Amino acid sequence: MPVTAKLAIFCGKGGVGKTTLSFAAGLKSAIAGHKVLIVSSHPLAELALALSLEGLAERFPAATSNLFVLHIDPQELINEFVKRHLPVAVIGQRVLHSSVFENLVEIAPGLKEFFFLWRLQELAERRATGSPFPVPAYDFLIWDAPASGHFLSMLRGARNFGSLLTGGLADAGARTNRFFTGSRNICLFPVTSLEEMAIVETLEVAQTMASDFAVPCSALLVNCASPMCTAREDDIAAIGEPAAVSPALRFAVQRGLIERQRLRELSAALPSPQVLIPRMTRSSNDLDLVARIGERMDLGRFL
Repeated sequence: MPVTAKLAIFCGKGGVGKTTLSFAAGLKSAIAGHKVLIVSSHPLAELALALSLEGLAERFPAATSNLFVLHIDPQELINEFVKRHLPVAVIGQRVLHSSVFENLVEIAPGLKEFFFLWRLQELAERRATGSPFPVPAYDFLIWDAPASGHFLSMLRGARNFGSLLTGGLADAGARTNRFFTGSRNICLFPVTSLEEMAIVETLEVAQTMASDFAVPCSALLVNCASPMCTAREDDIAAIGEPAAVSPALRFAVQRGLIERQRLRELSAALPSPQVLIPRMTRSSNDLDLVARIGERMDLGRFL
């Protein structure tokens, strides 16, 4: 049996901070000396615009040789699969450039998602079976997963490949489904803010992963939490009526109290370990922000 790397999945509603928290966890592990691969749901050019790690080599030299970022392009994987199974190169090129093939790839349910998960599984299992790409021996893979609905449909699509098809792809789909079902090497980290819709999606993902794929929530990451969420009752009582001081203060207190109540309700609905990441201010750059969040999260005890 292959030695499987730990796969940490950061999932949740779009916009809750999955990418930032994924990179924070990856940087923390890389600084500690682990080989870490972050698989991003964003193309690298797009990712570079959203999050910059400029200055990494100067500030964290130990992490430079340990931290890697990859965007898996399923279209590229499909093309390589076709080339391998068509021995005549000119025929393979004709197939790849035909409008029929291009349209089939776009409309085939779950095809691109399956090839994405297939490659992710290869990386985790440190094997290159059926793939022309090398597989380094990473200690941790961190998947910055797409938004909740797309994430769950990807896993369901792999299950369909194993149950609805026949032949080589069906066998590969069955293996991929087994890998993502009940695996002890998968850590699930739902990410949420204390917004109503984000909480709804977080609960759906956590419950679906537990019931359909036997993957429990390793820890719930609550991003941008107000200090009111962890304040003592007597400290809250000591604030008094903030309206007389400042409308802005009144808004902040009321908002904090709403988040405090939502956190209680979330804790009751999803009794998993929680990691609260407060709103970070006064960061000089993205790298500083990511490093501070990584120290705050410290997910090593869950991996």
